[in-house]
Amino acid sequence: MVLVKTLKKPNARMFILLVLLSIIFVYFYNNDMHKEQSLMRNLDSKPLYKNSMETSRELKEHKQIIEKYYEKRKNWETSHLGSILFKNVLPNTYLDKERQKRQYLILIWKHWNWLSQRHVNNYHRSTRSPREVLDYCSVKNCIFSGHDEDFQEADAVVIHLQKGVIPNVTTRNPKQRWIYLSDESPHNTFSLSRFVMTLTKLSGMFNWTMTYRSDSDVPVPYGRTIPLVQPLLVNLDDPVAAVRQLVPFWDKKQFTVLAAVLISNCAVKSRMKLISILGSYIDIEVHGRCAENKTSCPGHFRADCEVLNRYIFYLALENSKCRQYLTEKVFNNAYHKGAIPIIMGAPLEDCQKLLPPNSFLHVDNYNSPEELALHMLEIAGNYENLLKYHKWRKHFSVVGEHGFFKTKSYHLCRICEALNYNDNKEKVYRQDDLELYFDKKVLCDSKYAREDPFG
Repeated sequence: MVLVKTLKKPNARMFILLVLLSIIFVYFYNNDMHKEQSLMRNLDSKPLYKNSMETSRELKEHKQIIEKYYEKRKNWETSHLGSILFKNVLPNTYLDKERQKRQYLILIWKHWNWLSQRHVNNYHRSTRSPREVLDYCSVKNCIFSGHDEDFQEADAVVIHLQKGVIPNVTTRNPKQRWIYLSDESPHNTFSLSRFVMTLTKLSGMFNWTMTYRSDSDVPVPYGRTIPLVQPLLVNLDDPVAAVRQLVPFWDKKQFTVLAAVLISNCAVKSRMKLISILGSYIDIEVHGRCAENKTSCPGHFRADCEVLNRYIFYLALENSKCRQYLTEKVFNNAYHKGAIPIIMGAPLEDCQKLLPPNSFLHVDNYNSPEELALHMLEIAGNYENLLKYHKWRKHFSVVGEHGFFKTKSYHLCRICEALNYNDNKEKVYRQDDLELYFDKKVLCDSKYAREDPFG
């Protein structure tokens, strides 16, 4: 049985819609109660598929759904590693036995201690060996260093741009790859730098890019959508059973408050405005440093926030609205917690290509907060509507890969994989090339700065 609240402050023009919804809710209330009682008796007693023909049909349908999903990515420009991560290409396609025989030395310039907290130790107090991060990597032939004396011998030098510390050398190993690393949107690439960084200064310096974007030489997305080898044995014709089986933490969900947000940077006006105006129509619970209750998940990304298991929706409100900028808010706080993300950040088109099919709501699809709130109530009103936004879980999985919330970080692994799989062609990023990754006017929506996200 699914219970919902009505809008907190409905206006006159929405009254008729609310009455119609109430009628629908009453119908499904009775219908779902019957289904739940039946489910408790029969869920474990009846087989899902009756014969091999039905199983074969399921597998064929699964394959078609996966192929359709990757069809929209076939024209993406990607490195070899990008094709493996985003186009479902097998690593063996780019396997070079000679490269597999050698060992690569990777230097993390200046910021090894800072970066290793997340990418090696996952914010745990215990210290792990950098080699351990390759235990779950497809290649093992790399060693990592944070020592400046290894600079000339390193096969790759990784330079984190957020702090703006660039190697000051007049000569460099011509066979060495300099890789710039940025996990932030173009608005915050140099946010911790004490120096003014210009693209003119950076022109001709780097050979590879390492960002969350799919077209990076070394892609390090916050999370990815990946296909399941086989579909889950879930009967979608029974919405009650399907929702209960597919949605993580379903037994912890509550319907008194439908949505939540975990937020500790209260300075982004547009997202704080959205929380405020949407909260005038539907109850929203805020966690993190921006919450009235400061003890509610204050650690943000260092530890799991279990209270997020309760909600049907999660407000995935990014600090920037830039191309492909989708963070742990979507992958961990929403999908991993069994919530439907309500996204304000990456453009709708990017979300449709990067995220599971029909799995999210995007603020760009709504004319007003009332319209969004009404749709949330409609979805939460019955199992059939909820299932529409969780069907993807039968065929896909979503993984977090950034080391937040105790997830594994793949940053060091991806550098090693890129050295093994990417082509060996000489590549240098000039100013025009860098603009494709740094230019806020091209990559980000200036309207995001408005206080009213629906304006």
